[in-house]
Amino acid sequence: MGKGSHNGPSDTAALHDTSLHLSDTDGDFPVHWKSGSLKYSDFKLMTEGGTAKLFTCRDINLHREVVYKTLHPEMRESEIETQRFLREARVTAKLAHPGTVPVYEMGRDRNGDMYFTMKRVRGRNLRDIIQGLRDGSEKITTLFTMDVLIDSLIQICQTVAYAHDHGVIHRDLKPANILIGGFGEVLV
Repeated sequence: MGKGSHNGPSDTAALHDTSLHLSDTDGDFPVHWKSGSLKYSDFKLMTEGGTAKLFTCRDINLHREVVYKTLHPEMRESEIETQRFLREARVTAKLAHPGTVPVYEMGRDRNGDMYFTMKRVRGRNLRDIIQGLRDGSEKITTLFTMDVLIDSLIQICQTVAYAHDHGVIHRDLKPANILIGGFGEVLV
């Protein structure tokens, strides 16, 4: 069963208004172009882990939503954590594969804190899907049939194999870090 050949997870995309309106793309080229972290606004905390926070925000130049990742304040002084953060951004940016999230930019904000931005993908993480299946959620069992789950597992394996072929080992591979997007795409 090929990617996108099921009608399951595409229901997820309908949960969010993803309509493209011409008025969103019209407008003059700004005289004062925003660059670096200044071009991001409307930050909303999406999730946080042990070392970093992820926010959704708006790229005001391109009028699109992105994910903005930055280290926790207490991690910013750790040379080990800052090197891991830089490595994550650079390695992810180099892994051009349908199963990886594209990195758009890396930089420092006005306070000197590192960040990088990535494509915003809407969907469900595999941990929540497994929990929904365990709990017998009708919506989850309808969306994520055995065929969809097997197809997703194949995509996960292909992405991990691609990374391994390029000398990259995912250091935090777990269901919570695997996203099944609204179009059936699987991102590791």
